[in-house]
Amino acid sequence: MSSDNIIPFNSPIRAQIKCEMAGARQRFGHDNIDLLIIVSSWGDTMDDRQVLDALRKLNRTALVFDDITDRAD
Repeated sequence: MSSDNIIPFNSPIRAQIKCEMAGARQRFGHDNIDLLIIVSSWGDTMDDRQVLDALRKLNRTALVFDDITDRAD
């Protein structure tokens, strides 16, 4: 892995993520499903920018997903 792919935790975006995550945990609790999905996806299917955007949306609207489809078949 190239070292240019590694973002130090103290970078500005990581500090913003840490702040938004703390706010979400305080507001919604550690076991909130939306928060758990974001945290689980971080570094896997979501990069730092996507995680920050999702946390901001969660803190602003209390929802991450605009649409949830439940197939009951």
